[in-house]
Amino acid sequence: METKTYTQNWPLYNLSQTKEKMMFLKILNDAVDYLNIPYEYQFGRPHIGLDDAIKCCCIKVFNNFSSRRTIGELHLAYALGYIRKIVHFNTINKYMNDSAITPYLHRLYKLLALPLVNIENNFAIDATGFSLPHKVKWKEIRLNGLWRHAKDYKKLHIINGVKTNIITSAKVSIGKHHDSPYFESLVKDTSINFRIKEISADTGYLSRRNCKIAEEVGAMPFILPKENTSSLAKGVSAWNKMIRLWYDNTELFAQHYHKRSNVESTFSMIKRKFLGYVRSKTDVAQTNELLCKIVCHNIAVLVNSIFELNIELSWS
Repeated sequence: METKTYTQNWPLYNLSQTKEKMMFLKILNDAVDYLNIPYEYQFGRPHIGLDDAIKCCCIKVFNNFSSRRTIGELHLAYALGYIRKIVHFNTINKYMNDSAITPYLHRLYKLLALPLVNIENNFAIDATGFSLPHKVKWKEIRLNGLWRHAKDYKKLHIINGVKTNIITSAKVSIGKHHDSPYFESLVKDTSINFRIKEISADTGYLSRRNCKIAEEVGAMPFILPKENTSSLAKGVSAWNKMIRLWYDNTELFAQHYHKRSNVESTFSMIKRKFLGYVRSKTDVAQTNELLCKIVCHNIAVLVNSIFELNIELSWS
């Protein structure tokens, strides 16, 4: 069988990669400032605002550095006027462990997805694990079936556009949580800003309820059925259409369903670039670190899209 290959515009790719770091700092600064996070005065030792805290945490994750080695990167951000002060490395860890930044990180990566709202209308859903400090690695759990260690990793649930791999919604859970219950929140969250035409997902998400959710947002689901799956609709027409297409034209169904492979590409991009594990030790910090990875990923996607798709950044 002939191997399918994909072309790459190397001059534009090279340009985006060489300019990515400086553009990352600029886009991060502009997006965080757009959120207009209020400064809350506190008595005692001078502290930084949540906006600077979020920038520092994302800079740490983007460079894959320890908090100590991140200080050099903060000097660069300070010199460019993107942060108001250079904080102690323990301050970065303190804010990474602060639940106050969690909702802002969710708002931030969703804001970063908006410039691609007219490009993405086909989406894919899946989840993956990230190893925790001093625990069994996710790769060992996944490949060797060590599911008794499910609590020893964090699971990231995402929905992303299949053209650019931009992440439009995400949830973080403990390892033993099933994937399917997160389908509704991810889809409905995305439908607020994006017009969804298709949603592809693996068999783990197969249910009439999920097909109904897709139908409610105007999307056609392509969720891989099982061999004995019945086409009986039970009031969900999208279920019947999906199963009938799978029975009658498997090849056409597969063409739509295999767009799901793009979500695997997204996970690969994140893990190769921003590591497949988290450094943080507490639950809150681990969640924030994963959300920072998504912020960094979305900015990297935007940088590439600026050069290859000629998009203009707009947060409205």
